[in-house]
Amino acid sequence: MGSMSYLQPEKSGIAHDIHQIASLGVQLLDSGDNGITIQDTITSSLVTEVKGHQYEDHVLAHYRDTTPQKEKTPFEILEDGVLRYRGRLCVPNLAGLRRQVMGETHYSRYSIHPGATKMYRDIREIYWWDGMKKDIAEFVA
Repeated sequence: MGSMSYLQPEKSGIAHDIHQIASLGVQLLDSGDNGITIQDTITSSLVTEVKGHQYEDHVLAHYRDTTPQKEKTPFEILEDGVLRYRGRLCVPNLAGLRRQVMGETHYSRYSIHPGATKMYRDIREIYWWDGMKKDIAEFVA
């Protein structure tokens, strides 16, 4: 979690709780009626879009084609046909999806604008792509 030293003591507890909720794989959204809505990121439109574009990325297509022939590989294809790297969703280098993933994480109202290291740790829990750490560092800079 980012530094919360600037928060008043009574507010740091709620900020910690919000971070814990976000780490469960859900996203908090402003519902517009002085409340929030919790959205499961597994069914979010961004995740759906990532899954839909996997078949169009040539690099991911290569991983998908060679994975069944290899005995030991960090890649796996689940029942839904989605390619994953060590359980994380592989993000294709198409349609600005990688930038969308980084933007969603960095500009979220509840993330307290994380630095590159924190943002990398958050993103790598769900997503994977070649050169992800470098891309995140450049995005944050």
